[in-house]
Amino acid sequence: MKKKMLAAVLAGTMVMSLGTNLCWADGEKTKVTMTVWSGEWGDQLDRTMESFNSKHDDIELDITMQSGDYSDFLGTAAATNDWPDIYILTPWTQVQDFAEAGRLQDLSGMDFTEKVYPTALEAATYDGKIYGYPANVEYLGVFYNKQMFKDAGIEEVPKTRDEFEAACEKLEESGVTPIASTFKDSWTLKHMFSVMMSNVVQDDMEGFLDQLNSGEGTFNVDGIDDVFATADVIKAHCGSNRMDCDSTSGYNALANSEAAMLISGEFSQNVAARMDNPPEIGYFALPVSNDAERNKAAVDVGIVYGVSTQTEHMDACKEVIDFLSDASLSDGYIAIVTEKPGSAPASQDFTVSYDSASTNDYLEYANSGNVIPWVYQQYVNGFDVISGDIFQGYMADAADKDEVISELDAAYLEYLDQ
Repeated sequence: MKKKMLAAVLAGTMVMSLGTNLCWADGEKTKVTMTVWSGEWGDQLDRTMESFNSKHDDIELDITMQSGDYSDFLGTAAATNDWPDIYILTPWTQVQDFAEAGRLQDLSGMDFTEKVYPTALEAATYDGKIYGYPANVEYLGVFYNKQMFKDAGIEEVPKTRDEFEAACEKLEESGVTPIASTFKDSWTLKHMFSVMMSNVVQDDMEGFLDQLNSGEGTFNVDGIDDVFATADVIKAHCGSNRMDCDSTSGYNALANSEAAMLISGEFSQNVAARMDNPPEIGYFALPVSNDAERNKAAVDVGIVYGVSTQTEHMDACKEVIDFLSDASLSDGYIAIVTEKPGSAPASQDFTVSYDSASTNDYLEYANSGNVIPWVYQQYVNGFDVISGDIFQGYMADAADKDEVISELDAAYLEYLDQ
């Protein structure tokens, strides 16, 4: 009855089994089941599965994209204690919760732990142990048109907030809109506010979050004025219709050289890449502080692959994780999922298969360790969304700094009670 109920939620011929760890009935092959959330990466996952299976005579990898709500899938699996061998989780809190509940294998001794950036490993760590492979990262910050900067006489990317403001003024003097707005979409402001808050609390992000989660914390921390000062610079240099522009219009404005900068993530760059003659787009960390050393690239893990404690095929699962984390394979997971502009980079050093100034700029930050995680991924569940809605009020001049801080504090307490 359980299998019939689960099969009913899947589309077409995609058959998913939450049943644990099935043995493949073809000779000595072992079947390893992997479940991922739905998205536009179906072809990439199919190619990953085919590549792995072509290299292993004794293991059959079966990747299934969950067609329904992924949270519902996790809830059903937890209720029945019936898991696939490998499944993906969001980093930080979800990984920590699942590890604490005894649902994830300790992967601390695996080879990938020596390859992955230390900051990425933190997103899959609980109580000093590594409970997943943090496969892909994403980076947020400022994407900029290199030619427009050159034409405006800007020889170096700004490294402080004052330099950022000066660059905006030079661009305006040259007749250019400095910053493309995306602020009609509050999720873009969730990202931007998180980048700025991460800069402010980077010295003790854990302590900041512990205070919030105790119910006694506040967003009115030392350095919060830098957040609002940076927002003021952005508001002053992104056009009078900033609240009418959504993410699509912002992406297009940068791609079409209608604006010199865009505050977004690497995912925005596939728009320019589809053009016949795309502009050369670089990347730099959003300079929130006037201390250049504090302005690090905002980089965090997007996907963590965990191995179920219920698996009966741990050795085979390790083979899969080793394959996923092998950047040397021309037909491996990393090569496949990072093959196009706008792709989320691997969580380790890798060879970029396309010409991208922004990705190369990002790798300079990553390989030097000059990065900070996104604080929003560690907030209490659900608060990240409302943080963007609240900060949207400031960008629209509908709320001042004190009102925004008060709203953020009150909303966090409400989410703690849920």
